[in-house]
Amino acid sequence: MSRVKLTDKQKKKIIADYINNTNFSETARMNHVHASTVKRLIDSDYDKDLQEKAEHKKEENTKDILEYLDTIGNQQREIIDLSLKVLVEKLSKPDAFTNIKDIATVYGVIYDKAIKSKELKLKQEESQYKNNASKEVLDKLDTLLEEQKNAYMD
Repeated sequence: MSRVKLTDKQKKKIIADYINNTNFSETARMNHVHASTVKRLIDSDYDKDLQEKAEHKKEENTKDILEYLDTIGNQQREIIDLSLKVLVEKLSKPDAFTNIKDIATVYGVIYDKAIKSKELKLKQEESQYKNNASKEVLDKLDTLLEEQKNAYMD
């Protein structure tokens, strides 16, 4: 098997895919390369800046999606309510077309998204708290420095 040199575009896609799924093997399958190639790219110092940019872009995309989801909150709740209603009906009256694995998957996705949303909101609150705490500390330092300056001048 001969080695094929990856283009910068391919490398960037591999890194972005890895950041999205954090799995060497899955990323390798998606990009038709060996898992060791993915690992080498992720571990290389050359691509650290690219990884940071991709991670930042992923965070921006997540924020954009959450903002959008906030705008369609009522529709989203209706869909979730209907989905849960159908799940309950299917579980209470299984038939030949009921696949428990599919039902569990749907419920798992709904649950995971709800948890992820709560996690992101907590991170935002934590960030705001840290920013407010930092501002308070800086304000106190400014006051102390001003007091010291005034005491020194007197």
